[in-house]
Amino acid sequence: MPTITHILIWGGILSIASSVILFGSWWIEPRHWGHDLAAERSLQNRIIKILILFAVQLLIMVWATIQYEQIRPELGFVMALVINYLIYQVFNLCDLIVLDWLVYMKMKPAFIRPADLPIMDDIAEHVEGFWNGLFIAIVPVLLGVSIWAIT
Repeated sequence: MPTITHILIWGGILSIASSVILFGSWWIEPRHWGHDLAAERSLQNRIIKILILFAVQLLIMVWATIQYEQIRPELGFVMALVINYLIYQVFNLCDLIVLDWLVYMKMKPAFIRPADLPIMDDIAEHVEGFWNGLFIAIVPVLLGVSIWAIT
């Protein structure tokens, strides 16, 4: 399997798994993702959800690296880092296009956008989140590849 195919497949898997977690948490209690984090319980719930999302993403990246290593046994740390970074960026791009633009801004389901949450209809805010994701990705990617390297 070519490297780009591997990156796209695992980026898609990462996107689907992350979307399921996000949609599920939005459906259960959308206010936990809102900007009003004054309530201590809301902040704790948001942190727990972020940690669950992070753990799932980390496991998927480790598994993707293990699968790629079976295709290319000479896989080194730097190449694994690059591949995982690109996998994460496929997720980042899907998040921008599918979740932020298509679902959040165009479809506007009520379970994601309750009346008391601020409405972010400006795509610039979502694009800013995409750019932040380019740098934020370094943390889970480094952790994932480090776990893979240790095993």
